[in-house]
Amino acid sequence: MQKEWIFPDGPNNGDIIVSILENRGITGQEAVEEYLSDSPKLAHDPFLLKNMNAAVDRICIALTKKEHICIYGDYDADGVCGVSLMMELLSKLDADYSYYIPSRFDEGYGLNREALEKIKQRNADLIITVDCGSSSYDEIEYAKELGIDVIVTDHHNFADKQISCLLINPKQEDCTYPEKELSGCGVAFKLAQALQRTMPENLTKADLLRMLDLVAIATIGDIVPLTGENRTMVKYGIRMINSGKRPGLSMLIKDAGLKEKEIKSEHVAYVIVPHLNAAGRMLSADMGVRLLSSVNEGDLKEATNNLLKINLDRKRIQDTVLEEAVKQADNLYSDELCIILSLPDAHEGITGIVAGKLKDKYNRPAIIITPTGENKLKGTGRSIEGLNLYDMLNQCRDLFDKFGGHAGACGFTMDCTNLPALRESVRSSVESRFSEDPSAFRPRLRIDAETGACRLNGELISYIEKMEPFGHKNSRPVFMIRGVFLSELNYMGERQQHVRFSADGIQCVLFNRADRFKESYEPGKPMDLAGYPEINRWNGCDKIQFTIADFREGNAAKPIIFDSRIDKNADD
Repeated sequence: MQKEWIFPDGPNNGDIIVSILENRGITGQEAVEEYLSDSPKLAHDPFLLKNMNAAVDRICIALTKKEHICIYGDYDADGVCGVSLMMELLSKLDADYSYYIPSRFDEGYGLNREALEKIKQRNADLIITVDCGSSSYDEIEYAKELGIDVIVTDHHNFADKQISCLLINPKQEDCTYPEKELSGCGVAFKLAQALQRTMPENLTKADLLRMLDLVAIATIGDIVPLTGENRTMVKYGIRMINSGKRPGLSMLIKDAGLKEKEIKSEHVAYVIVPHLNAAGRMLSADMGVRLLSSVNEGDLKEATNNLLKINLDRKRIQDTVLEEAVKQADNLYSDELCIILSLPDAHEGITGIVAGKLKDKYNRPAIIITPTGENKLKGTGRSIEGLNLYDMLNQCRDLFDKFGGHAGACGFTMDCTNLPALRESVRSSVESRFSEDPSAFRPRLRIDAETGACRLNGELISYIEKMEPFGHKNSRPVFMIRGVFLSELNYMGERQQHVRFSADGIQCVLFNRADRFKESYEPGKPMDLAGYPEINRWNGCDKIQFTIADFREGNAAKPIIFDSRIDKNADD
């Protein structure tokens, strides 16, 4: 599907890097220096989070009285990292603790009564949740009946009912914390920061620094914005990953075929996070916790091997389900603005991924429905930029037994009888949104700057690298090259799905879209290319490569060339 190319609104001031930063809202010397710094300092006082003081006081009481604390997490990478962080924190504080992660298949997301009863049997006095709990009103009331206090640390949106316990969530009402889009693990880290300030003799800043690898994985994995404080934590966290100080993580990196000490945000997103998620999707999230928390080599080897195998199984099952989902979508929903598929045989653990793939393919919100027994259905949805799925489903929340999520992703359970009403409500909401802004349903590619191939040099790449880590709301800069002629075409891959070529003297590569390229390319005619330059390191040789994000029919008009400081420095 051809994307609409969106160009910056701001003026071309002649400096390519400054223009890119200005278009991202980064202006002023102080902000620019902070953004490009190798040692960013942007962080906020953890005590700005509502209820933080009270939560620290309650944990201090638990430590003094040697009460048993149970960490309650979620089964995705954010939850697994958050649980591992809290375990590390409480271990440093010499606490009596355990952890509990519910089964995706038997218990579902968040607190549940059966889990609370099991935790009571452990003689727990206090539960600290990570990445869940903001909507667990009834369950928290039940915990109180059992004599268990609860501290909720979370980042999800709220139900209509406000939970009655100590809640640390930057999105709650009257919370003045500046960064509203922390990951679940990020919120847990702020609690760790507050405890460190309260008990510096037991917990050092160096201890906190070592936890940031977990925050980085969770933040990238949960697709929260890599801006502001999140970007600071992820930058230091990736540095900590590359230090190799977490043995299980180092083992996974090596066995997954990644280069040690060269991990970037994309390696976290596309390799590390999927392996951690695979455990909770396919079997048990406990394997992820073991990998991140254990120091026993035998345990780590077993956990790593299991995660590698489970992730391969996940990919195989996912491909099968996705094939069936695409067939259904093409046959039944080709003219629909929202895709709601019933896939009775789909593995519950991969429906979220499949929904995301459908969303990307059709540029439509997608919801996958699967049966869970006893006339119940479970739904998982993913949405496109500009269409808030949480708000859309919240309009019909009376249809759901359980419901939660955020703008881009939601989950729910419901009676089978409510499915027609759900379809109608969603259809009405999406059509209303379409009537307001039809452009929201067109796939877009945001171009950061237009330049010539000759300007894609090593010095530009070095500036781009200072903009890392890349991710949600801090995407890798995309450059357009206008009206270039291609040569030296070479199709690659087992299915000839990739293509490599030269354009104005720079080597270009296009991954997984050779079929579309063949349909569009006419020898001897110019093309417009959009992509990003990077250093391709192979067999000890470094070469500049332009990785293609999109392409279109072009013209031979003179391109816009920035008179950048990079070029000026080179001339000097």
